[in-house]
This record gives sequence, C-alpha cells and structure tokens, in this order.
Amino acid sequence: MIVAIIQPSFLPWLGYLEQVARADLFVYFDDVQYTKKDWRNRNRFKGHEGKIEFLSVPVTFSLRDKTLIKDVPIADQPGWQEKMLSRLKTWYRFAPAFDEVFPEISRMLMSDRRRLVDLDIDLTAFLLGYLEIATPTALSSSVVEKSTGRNLRIIDICRHFGATTLYDGASAANFIDVELFKSAGINVVFQEYRPIPYPQVGGGPFISHLSTLDTVFNCGKDAREVLLASPVPPSLPPRSAGCR
Repeated sequence: MIVAIIQPSFLPWLGYLEQVARADLFVYFDDVQYTKKDWRNRNRFKGHEGKIEFLSVPVTFSLRDKTLIKDVPIADQPGWQEKMLSRLKTWYRFAPAFDEVFPEISRMLMSDRRRLVDLDIDLTAFLLGYLEIATPTALSSSVVEKSTGRNLRIIDICRHFGATTLYDGASAANFIDVELFKSAGINVVFQEYRPIPYPQVGGGPFISHLSTLDTVFNCGKDAREVLLASPVPPSLPPRSAGCR
C-alpha cells in the first residue's frame, strides 16, 4: 500500500497532486507546526507579461505558541476574498476554462470558513475532483499515538494506515532516514516530478511550479494529462487505488 503524507497547502502545485494521484491513500499532515511564509496559505500564479504573482490567505498565528496547522485561523480581514478573486479574474479571464472553473473557486473562497486547513483541504478536493483523482484521504491528526521525532512520527502514521511504501517529495531526501523506514518495513520512494509546458495566458515564456489552478484555467480537463505526464519513478510499485 502506497501512502503520501504532505502538509495541507493553498491551491497546491502539480507535483503535490501527482503524489496524491500515485498513492493508495493520501494523508494531510495537519498536526505539525505552522510555518510562516510557506505554502500553507499562499501560492504562485502567472500575472501579466509573465510576471510571477503571489496570492495569500491572511492568517493569525503565533510562532511562540507553536501553533499547529490544523489550529491556524483565517484572519478577520474584510475584503481579502474579493481582492483575491479580482486578481485571479484580471490574470485569467481569457483562459479557456476560466468561465467553467472560476465560479466554483469563487464560491469556495467566499464561504465562511474559520480555519485555514478547512479552506486548503476543500480547494484541494475540488482540484482533485476536477482532475478525476479518486485517492482516499485522511488526516494525520486522526492518528492519536505518534512519536515526537520527525522520522518516527511519519513511520507511526504509515504503520497506522498499513503502508508498505511512502511516496515522498524530492526535498524530503534531506531529512528522511531511509534505513530507519526500511527497518520498520516501509520502502521510501522519492518523487521525480518534471512538469511539462502547457499553453498559458499572461504573455511571456512558460512558467512552471505555479498553483495547479493555473493549469486548470489554461488547460481545462486536459490538465489531467499534463499532471500525469511526468514519468513514474521505477521503484514505485503499482497502486491498488488512486486516480482513475
């Protein structure tokens, strides 16, 4: 059984969703400390003349209190949703799938959600559904007994869900103790995701590593093919579930 475990992110990039698509179960790592200026509450988009633009959800948290991701509230900042939607409309109104997708994104952003994690997960679920990725999901906070060490905590999550393979991002190779996982009966496979270019509105050359929403606006349902175009790591075993 393949499990991917990633912190909830705001309208995440293609590589994030590719991990979900290749797994039998995807676990939102929601009970670790929130980090400032990270992907939990913001992401990159393509503005006019090929300029990279950031959109951020305002949040209230305390580094001193070591607030967990699942407990971070959206800040009471009137008008932030309207401003964000206005910027998206300015950048993407001429994209092929804008009229199809924007109303749903607008509805979700304008909904009354108090916690950042709820917004992140709901928006990610929309993207997964649009791309026809059917991987079941769970929350790491549902695993009550976990170790405090970074590697051991992930091992405990894998064991709880019966995982034999952890499909992790390439950057995780900097801290994952592969031999420790192996001794626990869990094989670790690191992602080798390579985005392929697709047509983008906004002018300028192609920009990769943007929010998946950029791909969906520009490619519509063909975004699924873009997402899955990167080769699967040879060591990743066949999954029993995942994307259709």
